[in-house]
Amino acid sequence: MDHIPYPVATSVPPVEVPLLIFHTGSCSDKLSAGPSKVEELNENLTQSDCTAIQDSLSTGAAPGLDSRSTSEWTLDFWKYPQRQGWTISGSQPWWTSDVEDTARRAQEWMYFELLQQFLGEPLDVNSLVRKNETSERILLDSRIIPELLTRWLARQRGSQQEAQNYIGTSCGGSRRESRVLSLLTEVALECNQLDNLPAPAQSTALAIRVLVETLENAIYNLAHVKVSATRDVQRLEKNRLLEHRFVTNGWCAFQVARLWGQYSPSTAYYLSSLPRQPTFGGVKHDECDEHRCQTTSIDPTTYKPRHAESCYNDGGQCRMVGVESSKVADCIKRGRIPLVMFQESADGGLHPEIVESREDLRYVALSHVWSGGLGNVNVNSMFSCQVRKIYDLLLELRMTGADEYGRGLGTRKYNDLYRDMRKALRVPLPEPKILLWIDTLCVPVGQEHQEVRQTAIAQMAQIYVEAQCVLVVDPELQKLNHADFPDEQIFASILCSSWNSRSWTFQEACMARVFYVQFQDGHCVIDEKWHGFMKRIDQTTFSDTANLSHGEQAINMHNALMAEVSDWFRTMPVMTRTRGHDTRTLMSRSEDWQNFIRVWNGLRRRSTTKTDDLYGIIAIMVDLSAYEILKLDPRERMKAILRSQSSLPISLLYQNCDKLCDSTGKPLWAPSEIAGDHLKMESEYMAVKEDGLLIDLRDADGLRHNWPGTYMFSAAGLLLTSFTIHVAGIESMVSVKLHQTTAVGMSEKISFWVVLCEDELTSVPTVHNKRGVLMSLRAFDGSTLKVDYVCPLMLSSGSAKAGNAGLECLNEDFRCSAQTLDVEKVSLKESSIHIITGRS
Repeated sequence: MDHIPYPVATSVPPVEVPLLIFHTGSCSDKLSAGPSKVEELNENLTQSDCTAIQDSLSTGAAPGLDSRSTSEWTLDFWKYPQRQGWTISGSQPWWTSDVEDTARRAQEWMYFELLQQFLGEPLDVNSLVRKNETSERILLDSRIIPELLTRWLARQRGSQQEAQNYIGTSCGGSRRESRVLSLLTEVALECNQLDNLPAPAQSTALAIRVLVETLENAIYNLAHVKVSATRDVQRLEKNRLLEHRFVTNGWCAFQVARLWGQYSPSTAYYLSSLPRQPTFGGVKHDECDEHRCQTTSIDPTTYKPRHAESCYNDGGQCRMVGVESSKVADCIKRGRIPLVMFQESADGGLHPEIVESREDLRYVALSHVWSGGLGNVNVNSMFSCQVRKIYDLLLELRMTGADEYGRGLGTRKYNDLYRDMRKALRVPLPEPKILLWIDTLCVPVGQEHQEVRQTAIAQMAQIYVEAQCVLVVDPELQKLNHADFPDEQIFASILCSSWNSRSWTFQEACMARVFYVQFQDGHCVIDEKWHGFMKRIDQTTFSDTANLSHGEQAINMHNALMAEVSDWFRTMPVMTRTRGHDTRTLMSRSEDWQNFIRVWNGLRRRSTTKTDDLYGIIAIMVDLSAYEILKLDPRERMKAILRSQSSLPISLLYQNCDKLCDSTGKPLWAPSEIAGDHLKMESEYMAVKEDGLLIDLRDADGLRHNWPGTYMFSAAGLLLTSFTIHVAGIESMVSVKLHQTTAVGMSEKISFWVVLCEDELTSVPTVHNKRGVLMSLRAFDGSTLKVDYVCPLMLSSGSAKAGNAGLECLNEDFRCSAQTLDVEKVSLKESSIHIITGRS
């Protein structure tokens, strides 16, 4: 995996993938030498061994796209295990009970053979191995792969149309129309056999997955599909090898859980290799789990403010300074935003004072996590060392902007120069008026101010929107020098920070006109970094693939990484009228459901100490009154938020999470909290009606959509935890697993079921199972199917490579209770689906 980007200045060693010798030719005698095959053979690898490896691969490989059909070489690839004598028929597995032998077969077939078949030319194995001089192990070395793919791209001159056929006609690509991408998907699925095995199977599986991803990107490059985080590449699910790397590297289990299913194998590997900085005070994540980070979730009964690290190291003797809570509350009651102005005394001390916001006053809003020590649950005060530190950061921000909060990279030399001038001249130079909003000082504490606190929470949108800028302060990021890192590592570090795991900070970033992130060597303007990346993408062309250099290939791989690790910024809902140099505007009402998706996806894997706060955050971000939402009974808040939307994404129905219930306790379609899977930014949505949801299956011209997949079948005997459906025109079975089978009662008189899934069912496998929802048919009036929601489900297609109908089981229990039901597509005359829920 040496050809993919790796973090700089990290002490985390890269994963080494051993070369597993094949039992062919001159290698066969060595394989019988003893149990420690890999280590012994690696010590004695010779040129003849590499020749034997090469001879075991397919010979006479034809050239690339222009002279060989994809069906020829993809079919030839799947016959490789049978040619090697590993299998007798298609139904026999290629793996064995021996871990090393299984890993060796996988490497031979799904790495070397796959790469040779894809390139369409004989493979020089010598160029893909190296020796670790310390351990003397023989390892895979993939640094040559970008050069090989560059030559491959050059040979495909004039084949752009064929390459586009690989990925379908749409810009984003469609695996259904692609033999090659389907093959690569199937290879990634085969790696599931290796993930739970010991070494060296796990590292071999990861190397194969990274190769698959690299080949996918090469196809997209050839077809002129620009780099983006939405390109259809495989996403890595929970992986034992990388999970161990994350934990060993000091990651929180909650942070790691947020990553699975979101990123490609190479990006997940990159993130596991990032240098993590120890948090101040030696806080560890030993008690964290995948549902909650204990270090960022504070306990109000035990929380204590902390000194700045430099002050703490000197004994932490500084005093508390603060503001009067009553003055803060009075300001809020008058409908104003309380701001902090710092007055510096002759002895260098700082005294915060509350001033009311005005249109002519510019201020900075601070975004931080309380686990960093800047909060206070008892009084509106902070340690003076922290006040001084924040003041210096704001002064630096002002000085670099020359009377405006600038957009350049800040350094402390401006602040130091200013102080040196004051000392040299021995005159009190006028301090710039620096105004700050920080929750610790600007949201009143105390039982007597509870109602005012709710008002302050409702002000959050106004506070951050009207701020001149937002400054992000995170304890770990402040230990990093961003000037030492490439852009992708800066975005990856922010992605993995505690600041980026909290719900309030997500809202604060979305509201910012422009936000800065504070590092040890100054602040960084995230907007400018992003726009610079987009400019590079726009300037990257592949019109002349023959002249594409090794360096350009490498740059594109960095761009692919950057697209993924910066996607948290790209997908944030834009809540301000201007952002940086953009003229982006607030979401129009017709795009409410898209804004809802961005909010949902941004919050679903974040945490907040107080559950009540989350409803206030959601309300603010979907343009509702947080004050009114928080006054409701907690059980009614999510209902009120969902009902307030004019439309919602259909994929909300597929969420496998806790649901709201009606008066009888029966689950409804609506989730009770933000959880579940990532919502797709698809073009289909459902209208919110008084008596339920309405899904229109027609487009603007009145024509029926091909999406989503809508199927109807008889309900006779359907009392199973899972079942199999056979769809006309599809050569394979589709297995289905219900998420909430208790909702299907034996006493219900149901004639037909309706399955709505996120895509058409096909025999082509996908990396992820298809999500869907099961509904029971209530009535049919000739144009509308009136249905009742039952539960979400998962659909998994059969195997494509086998060439016949096969049962793809989701679990062992499924084998005992499987039932096959014939399913028909809903007739074209149906134009809508009405999910009846009433006002419950």
